[in-house]
Amino acid sequence: MKLSLHIRQISVGLFLALLCAINYSHAQTTGSNAKGEESGTDTFDIKKRSFLLPQPLPKGKYSQQVSVQYIVIPKDWITETFTAPMFAYAGKYTLPYGFNLQSSLSTLFISYRLNFGPFWNYSVNNLHFGAGYQVAFNLGFLKQFGYNTTLNIWEQQPSLTVGYSFKKMAAVLRGDMYYTSSLSETQAGHTISYPSFLNGYSITGSLEQRLWKNNLVSFGFKFNYLKYHIIAWPAFPVNKYRYSVPEFDLALSF
Repeated sequence: MKLSLHIRQISVGLFLALLCAINYSHAQTTGSNAKGEESGTDTFDIKKRSFLLPQPLPKGKYSQQVSVQYIVIPKDWITETFTAPMFAYAGKYTLPYGFNLQSSLSTLFISYRLNFGPFWNYSVNNLHFGAGYQVAFNLGFLKQFGYNTTLNIWEQQPSLTVGYSFKKMAAVLRGDMYYTSSLSETQAGHTISYPSFLNGYSITGSLEQRLWKNNLVSFGFKFNYLKYHIIAWPAFPVNKYRYSVPEFDLALSF
């Protein structure tokens, strides 16, 4: 497929560019960080800067993250297995009593996913717990390669998160459920609506650590078990089965 080949070429180039930028920044700052640690002046604590840890923080704090999400699309959806990226921006704003609001936007130019919702967090020493509920809107549109299609999807996304913090590193495990409350597909002026259904689940494991100064990098693996993924909506499955959709995430928090 021409579309698949074109996406793959763009994705590999951009992913390698991000990796190079992160490695370069790390090399530039490793020396200064090491000096600070040797002199005993390094007071960094990941609990004060972490984006992923489900922990209560003072109200009025805003943090943000940019990431590349690499998704492995099942062979049953297309003629071959290939990986494709989504580029994402996420923000978090803290509220009193352990609450915060989180939102993110992911895109592959022909596919968009926007979600927003509250989370409640609780910590016991270095162990952290969180529960959240988000509403997600998925949009896909394609007017090339023989397509004239627009897809609109509303989803409900409850989640549970547990994390453990070390001094400069954090480990986080998160589980999500995806319930599709509305799905409509428009082709050449004709709209088809689908009944609500349970799309599936996911489990994500992430490691987050300091990259330089107060900026963090995280690496994650996400196992999705879904009927569909917005990144591959032109190959929207019409059967009742769910598929394994692995995902690899690389993110920078600041």
